[in-house]
Amino acid sequence: MISDDMSLRSFYPLHGGVRHYAWGQRASRENTPLIADLLQEVPGEEPWAELWLGAHASLPSQVEMPDGTSRPLDQVVAEAPAEWLGAKAAAVKSQLAFLFKVLTCSAPLSIQSHPDAQSAVQLHATHPELYPDPNDKTEIIIALEPFQALAGFRGLTDILHDLEAVQAFEPWLALWKHGELTLKCLVETLFALSTVPLVAMLNGAVQELNARKDAPSPADKLFLSLNQVYPGDRGTLFAYLLNQVALAPGQALFLAPNSPHAYQQGAGIECMTNSDNVIRAGLTPKAVDVDTLLKTVQFDRTGYLMVTPKCTASEGGRVLEYQAPTEKFRLTFYHDATCDLADHPDVLGLFLVVQGEAVLVDADGKRTPAPRGTSWIRPASAVKGRVEASKPGTVVVWAQTNF
Repeated sequence: MISDDMSLRSFYPLHGGVRHYAWGQRASRENTPLIADLLQEVPGEEPWAELWLGAHASLPSQVEMPDGTSRPLDQVVAEAPAEWLGAKAAAVKSQLAFLFKVLTCSAPLSIQSHPDAQSAVQLHATHPELYPDPNDKTEIIIALEPFQALAGFRGLTDILHDLEAVQAFEPWLALWKHGELTLKCLVETLFALSTVPLVAMLNGAVQELNARKDAPSPADKLFLSLNQVYPGDRGTLFAYLLNQVALAPGQALFLAPNSPHAYQQGAGIECMTNSDNVIRAGLTPKAVDVDTLLKTVQFDRTGYLMVTPKCTASEGGRVLEYQAPTEKFRLTFYHDATCDLADHPDVLGLFLVVQGEAVLVDADGKRTPAPRGTSWIRPASAVKGRVEASKPGTVVVWAQTNF
């Protein structure tokens, strides 16, 4: 159990870990990667892909304790789950339910989906090297800058309209026409094509599209772009299968488990179930698991889901609340507005100062500066305190469970 003194503290500094995946932002003379800039770190030559804030066992954030030491968040929560998580969340599971990230990408991520709860348990048990935890993965991405993504299947009619306009794709379509004329069969036949005819088809399509005088379709353009990064990869053909989604800053895309997607470019705040399970099927040097993707993806689910925030005026600022259709997480953006802990009773709150500068006011009235790029955690037992903007243009992102 934590001490009474600790249980009454309003805020603890939180230090997240960084993932340097190949698709992340790289430093240049003109630009500093967003995550490096937030953390005020020298970027070097490595890519900056994700900042993790949470309690996932593979990269738990460090909680700065009152005595000056730092401890992993997963251990701190496990020792006193009710005090940190709140009674209702702790009754469900004695660990933080969500993982909060800043995600930045300058190159396409893999074609992927995430498992549901039942599949996650099975996959972790049989292939823990690929699926590091037994948790499902539901997620939301909220754009900080213009963000490009692929999400959800297009309608079969629209897919065929674009594919049939490219003669080079005839081998794929011919194979499909010998089976069930469904979207699932179209995807299955794509993966059934052997390597030599597949590469010949892809090369032929590139030559055909580049030789055309008429304007290419949006799917054609994306296919050509993906082929430059991943030549010969059948994942490039998902440019025809998935919807292209363009998010303006503040717009949000929700992805349920078993939904195919691939982020393309941009920066955003991401929140998800506390999981790192990814079922990959292309556009990646990492291990792919096509069989699992074909078994778990929901082919009868076309389109995608945008989450419109509830906007409330507040003391000269505004509050944007993103309530995704899940109990695992909820995100709130405070734009020049005050976050009162009394408005978030009996829940752990994890928050990041994205822009400007905030000040933290604890239960005793003590004021602590919270500069841009700092992250903090509020245990559920802290019932008094505020997070205030201390300069114009301040944005604080707050994450909690959605009970």
